[in-house]
Amino acid sequence: STFLGLTWLSVVPPVIYILLFTKMGFGLIAMYYLSTHISLYTPVVFSATFVMFLLLYFLDAESWTSKLGTISRITGISLLIGGTFLLVIFLAGDYPFGPICLFAITTPMWLVAMKYIFYRKYDNRTFVTWLSGPLLFLSLVTTGLWIAWTFSNDANEWNQMTRLTDLETTGCEPDFSEPYQHCRKDATSNEVCFVINQEANDIIFPEGCSESCTNVYDSCLNAFILWVGPLLVGICLFFFSFFCTFLRPNSAEGEIVSFVKLWMCLLFLLWSAASLAGTGTGIVYALAALTLAAFAGSGILLSVSYSRLSQSEHGRLFIERLSDKYGSQLDTARGLLIVTCAPLVIVYLAISLVNQCLRRTRLLPCSATPRNKDNTDVYSGWLTEKTHRQVKEFKSWDRSKVLTYAVYWGVGFIVFIVVVAEFTVVFLSWLIEKTSSMPLALVTGIMVGVGMIMFLLPPVPGVPIYLTMGIVIVATGRPIFGIVGSMAYCALVSLVMKLLACTLQQKCFGELMSNFVSVRKLVGINSQFVRAMRLVLSERGMNTPKVSILIGGPDWPTSVLCGLLKLPLFSILYGTLPVIFLILPTMLTGSFAYMASLTVDGKPEFPWAGTASTITMAITGGVQFGSMVVAAYFLEKVTTSRADELANLPYDEEVKAAEDAAAHEKEVYTRVTQWDVVPALAKTFLILSVSTMVISCYTVQLFSADCFADYELTFTIGEHLDGNVLNLVLPLGWIAIILFIASCIFLLIFVSWAKRKTKEVIKEEKSTMLATSHEKDKTEANANPAMENTVDSSPS
Repeated sequence: STFLGLTWLSVVPPVIYILLFTKMGFGLIAMYYLSTHISLYTPVVFSATFVMFLLLYFLDAESWTSKLGTISRITGISLLIGGTFLLVIFLAGDYPFGPICLFAITTPMWLVAMKYIFYRKYDNRTFVTWLSGPLLFLSLVTTGLWIAWTFSNDANEWNQMTRLTDLETTGCEPDFSEPYQHCRKDATSNEVCFVINQEANDIIFPEGCSESCTNVYDSCLNAFILWVGPLLVGICLFFFSFFCTFLRPNSAEGEIVSFVKLWMCLLFLLWSAASLAGTGTGIVYALAALTLAAFAGSGILLSVSYSRLSQSEHGRLFIERLSDKYGSQLDTARGLLIVTCAPLVIVYLAISLVNQCLRRTRLLPCSATPRNKDNTDVYSGWLTEKTHRQVKEFKSWDRSKVLTYAVYWGVGFIVFIVVVAEFTVVFLSWLIEKTSSMPLALVTGIMVGVGMIMFLLPPVPGVPIYLTMGIVIVATGRPIFGIVGSMAYCALVSLVMKLLACTLQQKCFGELMSNFVSVRKLVGINSQFVRAMRLVLSERGMNTPKVSILIGGPDWPTSVLCGLLKLPLFSILYGTLPVIFLILPTMLTGSFAYMASLTVDGKPEFPWAGTASTITMAITGGVQFGSMVVAAYFLEKVTTSRADELANLPYDEEVKAAEDAAAHEKEVYTRVTQWDVVPALAKTFLILSVSTMVISCYTVQLFSADCFADYELTFTIGEHLDGNVLNLVLPLGWIAIILFIASCIFLLIFVSWAKRKTKEVIKEEKSTMLATSHEKDKTEANANPAMENTVDSSPS
C-alpha cells in the first residue's frame, strides 16, 4: 500500500510535465505560444525579478527580524522564486532545457510537501529511502511508454520530416546568416525557401534552394527536447531513485561519492557517443543541464533526510568527513567551480561591493548598519562580512593546485567540444569517403588495427571504438551484406576485436611485462579497488561477481590485472563474452546515426533511424551505467564482507616504494607551490593561464555557431570545406583556439618552474640527509676507540 500510495503521489509531476512540455501531450502548442506570444513579456518579468533580487540583497532582507520584516522577507523571497520560475518558462522558446530543469527541482519539492501532508508520522530519512522503488518503477514505465508511443505512428518518430514540421509548428526562427543567405523564400521574406509536403512525406526544394537549407534550424532544439522529453523525465526519475537508495540509514559518504562519479562517467560516455556520431548533441546538453538541476533537487532530498535541528550539524560533519577522505578530489571540484563560475564570481564581488558601500552611506533605511571600525571583534571592510568570509575561505585553499585543476578542466572541455565534437566528425566523414571504394576486408583490417591501438591506451574506454566501427563498417559493408547483414558483421568484428584486445592486454602487458614496476603501478595494484578485484578474479570458476567486473570494470586495468594474476586466458575470455550486450547498443547508435544522415532524392532513406539512434544511445547509457553499478556493488560487498582477507593480502613492495617516492615528490611539489611562497612571476603565469582558458571556454560554449562551420557526417571536405579541413574553424574559433594554446603554454611554464623547484628541494633534502649520515658515522667512529680502551683496562 505504501508503494502504491507513493507511486500515485510521485506520478503527478511527470504527468504534468509530459502533458505541458512534450510532444506526447500539448507541448507543440504550448511551445508555440511561449515562443511567439508569452516570450514578449520576458523583459518585463526579468526586470521585475532582477529588481526584486537587488532590493532584497541591497536592503539586507536576511536581517529583517521584526514581525513586519519577516512577512516582507517571506513575501519578497516568494516573489523572487515565482519570478524566476516564470522567467524560465517564458524563455523556454530560446532555452528549451528550462522546463525539464524546473521539473528536476520541483519534483523533490512536491515529494517533500506530500510527506508533510500524508506521511507526517514517519521519519524523514525513512520516507526518502521509500521513494527509491516508486521512482524507479515510474522511470521504467515512462521510458517504455515513450518508446511505444514513438513507434506507434510515423509522425511520432524523429526524422528530417518530423523535425522540420515540428520546428515550424513551435515557432522557431530560421537562421539565415552565412552561408544560408540564399535559403530565404525571397529577398525580403523571413520564410524558408523549401516546402514541406506532409501528405507526400516529401521536402520540395525549388531551383536555387539547396538541401543544406534545412540547417537554418540547427540552432533551435525545441522540437527535439519536446520529442525526447519523456525520456529525460525517465532519466531524471532514475537519477532520483538511485540517489534515494544511497540515502538509506546505513550508507556511507563514499557510496554517494561513488554514485556521483558513476553518473559523471555516464555523461562522459554519452557525450563521446553523441559527438562521434555527429548527432544527438541536443540530448547530451540536455543531460548536462538536467544533471545540474537533478543535483540541486537531490540537495532538497538530502536536506529533508535530517531533522531541522540536525541539518547544520550533519552538514558540517559530512563536509569534514569528505574533506578528510577526499580532500584532493575537493580541490578538483574547486577547480571546476573556478573555470565555470569565474565571471559570475566577479559579478558577485561587484554586487557585494555596492551593497557594502550602501551600508556605509546609510542611504537606505532598511539596509544593515556597517560594523563599528573601532571594535576589533567585528568586521567593516569594502565587501560584506559574508563575502569577506567567503574570500577568506578561498584564500585558505591550495590556490596553485585549484587553479591548475581549473586549467585541466578547461583543457578537457575544449578537447571534447572541439576535437571530439567537431574534428572527429570531419575525420569520420573523410574515413567513410576514403574507405567507400576499398574492399571490406581491408577496411575491417584498418578499423581493427586502429581499434586495437586505442584499446591498448589505458584511458580510452570501449564506447567510442564500438561506435566508430558501427559507422564505418556499416557504410562500407552495406553493398555486400545489406544494412542488417553489415550490422551483424560489425557486431561480430567488434566482439572479436574486444577479445583480441583483452588477450594482448593480459598476455603482453600483464604477464610479459609483469616485472615492470611502472606497469603494476599504472594498474594501481595496491589500491583498495584493485585489491578487491584481485580477490574476486582469483576465485576458481566463473560467477556473477567475476563476470560483472570483467564487463563493468575499467578495460585496460582489468585485463592487465588478469595477466598479473596469471589467470587462465580462455576462462577470462569466456567470462568476457557478455560484453556483447554493451557492444550492440553502442555499435547500433553509430549505425543508426549514419543511416539517419542518408537521403534519396531529398528524402530521408531511413526516416526512423534518427529515433532509433536516440533510443539506442539511451540504452547504451543505461547498460553502461548498470554494468558499472553492478561491478561497484560487488567490489563494495567484498571490501565489507571479506575485510580480513583484504587486510591480509600482501602489498607489492616495489610498487609501494615507487608510490611512496611519488607521494613524497607530490608532497614537496605541494610545499613549493603554496601561494604564499610562489614568486610573483610564476603566479602571473598561472593567473594568465586560468584567465585565457576561461575566456576560451566561454567563447566556444556561448558562440559555438560563430566558432565552427556546420558539418555533418555525410558531408565531404572537398565540397563543403573547399578542400581544406581548416575551413571548419571560423575567425572567432581561431581566437578561442589561440587563447587555449596560450593558456596551455602559460600553465606549462608554471608547471616547469614548479617541477624544477621540486627537484631542487628533493636534492637539497638528500644532500642534508647524506651529510647527517656522514656526521653520524664520524661521531660513532670517534666514539669506538674510547669504548675499546675502556674494555681493555677493565679487570679480567
